[in-house]
Amino acid sequence: MDTTQRPRIAVLINTSPDNIPFWSDTRQSWTEAITLISPTAKVDLYDPVVERKFPNAADYDLIVLSGGKADASSSEPWVLGVLDYVRVTAREIPQTKILGVCWGHQAISKALGGEIGAVPTGPIAAIEDIHLTEDGKKFFGPVMSTTHYRAPEFHVREVLIPAPGFAHLAENNECFVNDQNNILTFQAHPEISNELAKKLLLEEDKMYNGNCSADKLAKEVRKLDHPTDGMKLLSRAIQWISE
Repeated sequence: MDTTQRPRIAVLINTSPDNIPFWSDTRQSWTEAITLISPTAKVDLYDPVVERKFPNAADYDLIVLSGGKADASSSEPWVLGVLDYVRVTAREIPQTKILGVCWGHQAISKALGGEIGAVPTGPIAAIEDIHLTEDGKKFFGPVMSTTHYRAPEFHVREVLIPAPGFAHLAENNECFVNDQNNILTFQAHPEISNELAKKLLLEEDKMYNGNCSADKLAKEVRKLDHPTDGMKLLSRAIQWISE
């Protein structure tokens, strides 16, 4: 089967349903983004936080780790469960690829031997221009010809040291692919639409935007008058499944 035509994708929603608006937005953004790029994709959502449910990785072409607000280096049982799931899947089912975004980017690095920590300048809520490395220009060449990509970022922690065996596709630990070419991670959010990014900038709690002045938030919102590159990044990730 050509997995780019009908990929089987499982998404771990790494946020608690206690925060219903954020939880719902996370679920909806992933379902809509994947369906937009690959209308025939099979997309299943899993709750590792409360239900502690994980997909059988062998039944899927791609496992996605979503964003979330927890500390990926914490000892919360559900966090430890996700990290263990990443390690087992990477070791025992390498034919299934793994995509990590934001919290997922950090969690994968932590699970496989990297280090994460607080952003030194404080929480980030912004539409960022992320500069590609030479490896990144080659990797994303099929979907873009520029030297950078623009995407929303909302985070208070970041990868300080990547896990061993991961190559930088972008500067400042923003995007990695591993040497086996079966794990891809972004600090940015390719799945978030401009509409949702605006909502998160202006309406979300202060965990992310509390470090921004009203003028700074207005400047970031104005960037959303123009397209971001999220769908190009996610399209490349879907292509990558079959490589």
